[in-house]
Amino acid sequence: MKNEMWLIWKHPESRRRYKIGTLNFENDIYTFKYVNPELNDAILVGFKFFPGFENINETYSSYELFANIENRLPNVNRPDYLEILNHYGLEKNSTKFQILKATKGRLITDNYEFVSSFDSNLVKFDVAGTRHSSDINEILHMIHINDKLELELEPNNLYDKYAIKVIIYKSGKKYHLGYVPRYYSLELTSLLKKNIKYSAIIESLNFDSEITDEAISASVRLIFDN
Repeated sequence: MKNEMWLIWKHPESRRRYKIGTLNFENDIYTFKYVNPELNDAILVGFKFFPGFENINETYSSYELFANIENRLPNVNRPDYLEILNHYGLEKNSTKFQILKATKGRLITDNYEFVSSFDSNLVKFDVAGTRHSSDINEILHMIHINDKLELELEPNNLYDKYAIKVIIYKSGKKYHLGYVPRYYSLELTSLLKKNIKYSAIIESLNFDSEITDEAISASVRLIFDN
């Protein structure tokens, strides 16, 4: 299992996501550092720093998960703590790193999330851009967990030449559900151009999420046959 996660910042107005840092856990040590080229792009549009990591040139290290990140995890004293773990398919003895991977450390009060680094065997992601899909209202009542999906390159996209559409077919009709998140699009485009076989399904659905500005929250499980 990869023990690297990426820190993603979403611009509060454009909603564009930037990969600005990496969090690693290796040899019982946590390390965090900011990464380019997208850090510089984010700074140009208003990013300052992730709270607690003010120096963008420093590599931070700790034997414990950084407090500013641990504070983004569900509080163990919550009466529904075990229910939360169960919702994410976690065990009571799950590590903090495992909990961070599952919950992404999202808060409704800011625009940060931690996502797993790209894995060419198994990719899990939340569909982006559903609020921009002209098909979304028509298919809301038709989509279900375990529905099969297809990925379609969109090289003429004005905002991301590596954009990948998430497609679903219902009764023989093609619908555009949304997009692969931008931070995975480059690597996925490279694999798709090689015509590597894959399977993609909707792993979870949430039609009323408080921590996303999408029309729906749809999590996808993507497996490549390498």
